[in-house]
Amino acid sequence: MLLLLFACSERFEGDTADTQIVGTDSGDTDSDTNTDTDVDTDTDVDTDTAGDTDTAGDTDTAPVPLELCINEFMPDNEAAVQDETLAYPDWIELHNPGDTTVLLDGWTLTDFREEPGKHVLTGALAIEPGGFQVLWADGIPENGSSHLAFRLASDGGEVGLYAPDGRGSLVTYGAVAADFSVARVPDCCTGEGCLGFDFRGTPGETNVEPVYEDVPLLAAGSTWKYWDSGASPGAGWEQATFDDTAWASGAGPLGYGDTHIVTTVSYGADYYNKYVTTWFRGTFDVADTELASVTLGLLRDDGAVVYLNGVEVARDNLPDGALTDATFASASAASETAYGEFDIDVTALVAGTNTLAVELHQATIDSSDLGFDVTVTGSRLVVK
Repeated sequence: MLLLLFACSERFEGDTADTQIVGTDSGDTDSDTNTDTDVDTDTDVDTDTAGDTDTAGDTDTAPVPLELCINEFMPDNEAAVQDETLAYPDWIELHNPGDTTVLLDGWTLTDFREEPGKHVLTGALAIEPGGFQVLWADGIPENGSSHLAFRLASDGGEVGLYAPDGRGSLVTYGAVAADFSVARVPDCCTGEGCLGFDFRGTPGETNVEPVYEDVPLLAAGSTWKYWDSGASPGAGWEQATFDDTAWASGAGPLGYGDTHIVTTVSYGADYYNKYVTTWFRGTFDVADTELASVTLGLLRDDGAVVYLNGVEVARDNLPDGALTDATFASASAASETAYGEFDIDVTALVAGTNTLAVELHQATIDSSDLGFDVTVTGSRLVVK
């Protein structure tokens, strides 16, 4: 089905503003979440924003834009978003781009320009600065203050928003495919190419795709303390407060038997009866714990368990339950140089110094090689 929005050029009563064209799209576009559906948007996308009049009815004053905008709407919600009753009504999202809370009492919405007051918002609904409000266009206002007295037409129609003083904006749209929303990107934009289409939409959230940047916390090849005597270093070895001054140290990757190894550790006196377990400790600093995510990269040959600040955060190729010096890895490593990735709970980090403790286990007592290294990378939200 074609997704179409048609130009709307009429002004509202008391409007002194010029028509604002907020976007034109042509060709196929795919939304962030739509990977399976081609969306043809060959028709211009326009809206009108009404100006205001002062209390004396003087229309010579400069128009004042609305404090809110119709930021996104879905005229045919078949299976995209449920309301609190678990139904799938059509919906309209309002956004407040300003720095002052806007009370919605007295604002009106409509699906027909000749009835701008078709649904009057009442009650305690308010949108904080930068906030969003989803309103359900289900024709059942008795379901609550966020439910409207009209529905949207999937084969084309109008959506209007009016302030208590009569200022308003109206979007006229054509047929919209099921579970697609019409969305402003960026939020509340009014410029060229403003309106687009999003499969399933982002009700109650920004329409701008988040942008993240990597924050390196621990690089490959960092220096580690290691204990390679074959016997446990003692209780609490994984804790940040453990005294590891007697441990040897070296840069990663650490191990033996492979050409990529930088620091060689001991496997004992008998090549055919090697130590099963070797222990490692390292630290990294975190200046900002306001990270969106943290990823740990683990090079392990053969199996390893990782503790962060004394708490286990990753286990790979090892059996569940308690481990001892003699616990073998579940299998030989498939790769001696690959870094497996593990998502780490951001709340496990502390501001300042963080301690990693890792025990590495061989799969067999006569294994020819051993390898270990770790990276830690954070992700910070740049654009939202």
